[in-house]
Parts: sequence; structure tokens; C-alpha cells
Amino acid sequence: MKRKVIQIADSTQLVSLPRKWAIAHGVKKGDELDVQEEGDKITVRTSSLPQKEVREIDISDLEPMVLRTIVALYKKGIDEIKISFNNPELISSVQKVIGKEAVGFEITDQGEKYCTIKNVSGELEDFDAVLKRTFILLISMSERVYEAVKSGSFDQLKNIAFLEEANNRFTTSCRRNLNKSGYKNHKVVGPIYYIVEELENIADQYKYMCLHLYSFQDKKIKIKKELLSAFSRVDDLLKKYYDLFYNFDNKRVASIGKERKIIVDDLLKIMTKTKDSNEFLIIHYLMTIMHKTFCLVGPLQVMVL
Repeated sequence: MKRKVIQIADSTQLVSLPRKWAIAHGVKKGDELDVQEEGDKITVRTSSLPQKEVREIDISDLEPMVLRTIVALYKKGIDEIKISFNNPELISSVQKVIGKEAVGFEITDQGEKYCTIKNVSGELEDFDAVLKRTFILLISMSERVYEAVKSGSFDQLKNIAFLEEANNRFTTSCRRNLNKSGYKNHKVVGPIYYIVEELENIADQYKYMCLHLYSFQDKKIKIKKELLSAFSRVDDLLKKYYDLFYNFDNKRVASIGKERKIIVDDLLKIMTKTKDSNEFLIIHYLMTIMHKTFCLVGPLQVMVL
């Protein structure tokens, strides 16, 4: 749909509203509309608040994907979900979602074979603030994992793994925010969404490594110096990316590229020499974390270049 711009006097420019839309939403002369600028796009709403979105879903045959399905609707920005099921025990899966990831949602109605969950918290948290907390938490998690492995304190790793749940809450909240409200620059929603998604996946890799090594806490595993050095470099790479994200420049981009090559070479050398399955798994996790961190550079370049 195209509309011509009408010039009034020397400075005022007007665009008419579609008649059908105005009638459907009860827009009358003198009403105030909410207008938001997003780059080369302008959004016009009858209210400053996005419309409430409701979905209905039957989770009877969705195990073991109940949690992920409900979280997907949460990320999508749905405000109220009416859930039906044939097994009353499935309500525990719904409660788990609310407790772990669906921040601000509560069960507001419940029967034998249904329940309704709603967003009762009101406004969305500030996206940029939550994203920064996500970065800081992930860096803290990586540092604590490295220090525990370096000191041989594998008994601490189980508690460190729980930080992944907080990371999930932050990243899920960020994605809900992007889907519901967009981003200050609408052209980069795709790249920033990808970055948030991968920050969650990096935390998952640290969690898996924690839980694996924790299971060997009584066997006094000793990690070789070369592997610890590579471990430290992977942690530093994450910090370098954090610095790049908030202070972008080409020198930092080049530094990350060079560091990635060093880490890959070091890990491959250790891999060819080791016969220890635990070392091999640590190498696998570190290589995955390094690769995911490095792959965050491309979307960031799309955002800022």
C-alpha cells in the first residue's frame, strides 16, 4: 500500500491513514496515535502498548519437547497461553517452564486437563541491560570453570553449572523482547537475535563440561599444562568478543581472528598426542566454545559496518 505525502506550509508533511484500518480500530478525529521511528520505518499504533497475543496448544503428544515448545511461544512474545493435555502429570512440565525460563509468567487458571499461563509482570525489561548482564554472567561462568579445573576443584563444577539456568532466563527474555518489540535499529534484528541465541549455546557447552568433569571428582584427574593454557585462551577470546561488542574496531576484529588460529592449532596438537578420553572431551568442548565465540564476529560486523 502506497500513500502520497501531502505538504502543509513549509515544514509539515502528512500521510493519510487507510480508511478500513481507521474504522476497524475506531480511530476518530482528535484521537492520539503512538508513532515510533525505526530507521527508515515508522510504526503507527492506536496504543503505545503492543496488542495482547493469545495462543492455544495441546501438549498431550509433545513429550519430551513440551518445555521447548512453550518456551518457543514465550520467545515469540505471546502473552497468554491456553494449554490442554490428556495426562495431568504434564502440568509439572508447565511449572518447570515458568520456574526456569518464562520470566513474568504465572498459572492463572487450572483444571484437570488444562491450564492457562499469562504474563503478569507488565512491561518488558530493557533489552540492552539484560544483554549486558548475559555477557557478564557468561564471562563469570567461564572464569569460574577455568579456575576450578586449574585448581582441581571439580567438586565446585556442579554448582557452577547452575549458572547456565540464569543465562537461559536472560537470553530467553532478550529473544522475547526482540520478537515483541523489535530493536532500536530494525535492520539488525536478525544478527542480534543470532548473537543472543549463541550466547545461550556457549553457556550450554560450559554446563556440559562442568557436569562431565564433576562426575570424575573423586578420581583426581590432572589436566596438562598445555591444555590449561588453551583453556585460558578460550576464556580470553570470550572477553575479547565482549570488548569488541561494546567497543567495535577493526584491530579488535583482527586480534580475534589471529587468536582463533592459535587456539585451533594448539588444540589440534594436543588432540593428536592425547590418549586420555577426558582430555579429548575437554578439547571438544573448548573447540566448540571457541568456534561459537568466533562466529559471533560476523553478525556483529553486519550490525555495525
